[in-house]
Amino acid sequence: MDLAFDANLLPRILFTIVAAGIAIGPVFADFNATHATNPLWPPHARFHVVWQVLQQSSASLIALFLLWQSSAEYVLHLYVVAAILFTWVLTFFGTLSSMRIFAGALRDVNGIEPFRFPLGGGRVVEVDTNLFGASVFTVVLVIATLSIRSA
Repeated sequence: MDLAFDANLLPRILFTIVAAGIAIGPVFADFNATHATNPLWPPHARFHVVWQVLQQSSASLIALFLLWQSSAEYVLHLYVVAAILFTWVLTFFGTLSSMRIFAGALRDVNGIEPFRFPLGGGRVVEVDTNLFGASVFTVVLVIATLSIRSA
């Protein structure tokens, strides 16, 4: 397949950005004292966060392999990659919407600070980094999926 004439180069690049973000971002955000080595967290919670990050990174590596391998079925692979990556955002928003059931929270007291966006007039909107990232990834995934062209 010649990438110069690949009608699906845009979705491949967009999917790559999301897969790389899902694979790399949580390693830096979660393998530190705010999560995996947080002495305030129960050991079992630390186990689960490490497991989650390793699973996300592994799924992203599979997605990257499918995106860039030469195959007669590469358009089908793009839809498989979309499904793999949408699983990440759908489970994020599903967990977000059910936090009351298990007394969850988007961040810990010693976690990563939210993004602050000045609106003018001295007003500032704070947006959780997890929510911001998942929202951006969702938009990128929708654009990438809608950009897939048949071979």
